[in-house]
Amino acid sequence: MAEKKSAEKDLTKLSYGELEEEAEKTLEALGDTSLPLDEATKLYERGKKISAEMEKRLSDLEKSVTDTKA
Repeated sequence: MAEKKSAEKDLTKLSYGELEEEAEKTLEALGDTSLPLDEATKLYERGKKISAEMEKRLSDLEKSVTDTKA
């Protein structure tokens, strides 16, 4: 049941380090070849959301650094 709660975390409230941990857990779970297709699909979608949040934060950070240099 702890995995379910982990999957329900609001990604915007996690630190970047916590997002990395979530991404790692998701990738590990996707490596399970006995995973039912529905569950694998949910994990894949979760991974895409985590990746998108991480990319957004890096992009925002890059913009803030670039803006301060100007």
